Amino acid sequence: LDRTTAPQVQAALEAFLRGSEGGTSDHFAGAEIYGRDHASLAEAIAPQGEAAAQAIDRSGHVFPDPGRNWYLKHMVAGEIYLQVMTGLTGSPDAPPTGYLEGIYHVSRGRVAEARNAGLRTTILVILSVLATSGLLYPIILQLNRRMVAGSRALLAANIGAIEMLGNAIAKRDSDTNSHNYRVTIYALRLAEAIGLEQDTIRSLIKGAFLHDVGKLAIPDSILLKPGKLDDDEFEIMKTHVSHGLDVVERFEWLRDAADVVACHHEKFDGSGYTAGLAGEHIPINARIFAIADVFDALTSRRPYKEPMPVNQATAIMLAGRGSHFDPTLLDTFFTMAAELFAEFGGCEDLGLDDTLRRISTPYFEALLAH
Repeated sequence: LDRTTAPQVQAALEAFLRGSEGGTSDHFAGAEIYGRDHASLAEAIAPQGEAAAQAIDRSGHVFPDPGRNWYLKHMVAGEIYLQVMTGLTGSPDAPPTGYLEGIYHVSRGRVAEARNAGLRTTILVILSVLATSGLLYPIILQLNRRMVAGSRALLAANIGAIEMLGNAIAKRDSDTNSHNYRVTIYALRLAEAIGLEQDTIRSLIKGAFLHDVGKLAIPDSILLKPGKLDDDEFEIMKTHVSHGLDVVERFEWLRDAADVVACHHEKFDGSGYTAGLAGEHIPINARIFAIADVFDALTSRRPYKEPMPVNQATAIMLAGRGSHFDPTLLDTFFTMAAELFAEFGGCEDLGLDDTLRRISTPYFEALLAH
């Protein structure tokens, strides 16, 4: 339960209170539903409960532990009202999805019934409130399931858009999009190895897949030139960074990819472009990506070169330790490089997309739990 479902929860609560009206018999004078974070999501007062709701100060309520309930008895105009707080959950041991606070009018008939049965009035009332929460819970659970299903569909569409855009870039200057998949997998694995936080890894995945999105604005005569670029052409090529930022900063969903898009050509000693950042002033995701990107470039087949063996590639990268690459990150990557290459090196499209989806999905699905 959260604010995205609040309007539906409000409607369900109002409908329930209308159905519980009962003159002098037991009924809810009012009720309020809270999310698991204790934020109020919906509140409704029954027509015959306005006086009681105004007379009772609810600011001192307590959110009970799972499996427990909280209550406080009030006397209003000679009538007994019980203020009860209980968790909304599918089973006694499960953490609550939210909370129901009710102001319950206890009729004189209910008091007499309790006395005749030898029970405390509060026990009967709490049982009634618990039964009520049991009726409300399936309605709320259904709303929650609809919200999660809709969020999951939107999430899948957003991930698909990233993949489609990244593949379009890759296929523009190559006959394969496998580099995008491999470099993202390598970067993700390095991030996991150093214990990067989940949110940061999610941003890294987006940035790695879209690192060259700005190349869509580079003319074919430069992007596809078989020989070395001259100085003027290289200056134009470098603008793919700013063009890439224009793309990712336009969409809220992609903005956290900006660290990689903006800084993947920076070098640890400050000799890179476009800002000349150095050391830890370069975002961690860009430092990770730089290692993954160069390793895949060296160990992959290209029209103009054969793939290098892992030991030759790592020897070349070692020469850039502390100048091109973050030395600590590079040392960690070297412990993984042979195993990563054995699993993914040389793979051309086949299975790479499924692998990346499998290992990256948990980082995006975590958004649904927030």
